[in-house]
Parts: sequence; structure tokens; C-alpha cells
Amino acid sequence: MPDYVSMQAAIDDGYRAIAAELHVPMAPVGPAWLQVVAQGSSPGLWEDDGSHPNGTGTYLAACVFYAAIFGQSPAGLGWHPWISDGDAYRVQRTAAATALDDRSEWGLP
Repeated sequence: MPDYVSMQAAIDDGYRAIAAELHVPMAPVGPAWLQVVAQGSSPGLWEDDGSHPNGTGTYLAACVFYAAIFGQSPAGLGWHPWISDGDAYRVQRTAAATALDDRSEWGLP
């Protein structure tokens, strides 16, 4: 069974190929998850089953889509009822850095 990093790379390659074929941008949710995982164990992103996203993982995905769609950092957005302010800010900053630091990598305007 592949490890998380190699599995995420394969998924990213697939999404990039589809985005290129369809000439559409890609919201880099997987790469943002990889960044959070690489930074350490907190905040956790998975439910106890180790497969599905928990509230924090879902919030990270939403923050990446926010950054990709609006071209703005989600850092400082106030509504995040199921995670702490510190974890929310960390997730927001990671989403912004992943989606906005190199917009051309994801085909974002």
C-alpha cells in the first residue's frame, strides 16, 4: 500500500492532467493538506477512520477554494465554530500560501 505522500502525488497528478485537458484551474486542496501534514500533527485533518476529513480538514478545503475563487487570503475569516482560533488561523494561512503563492502552478488567474 502506498504511503500518504506518494498517494497524494498520484492524486495530484491526476487532477493536474484533468485540469490541463479541460483548460480549467485547479484548487490545490491536496497540496494544502500535504503542507499541514508536513508541518506536524496539529491540527489533525482526518476522522478516526483515517480516511475521511474531519471538520478541520473540511475547513482547510473550503479555505483553499476561497483563496482560489476569490484570489484573496482566507486568513482572518472569523467563522470556524468547530476548531480553535489558532488552528483556524494556521489552516487559513496554509490555504493562502498554497493557493496564492504560485497561482500559475494551479492555472489560477
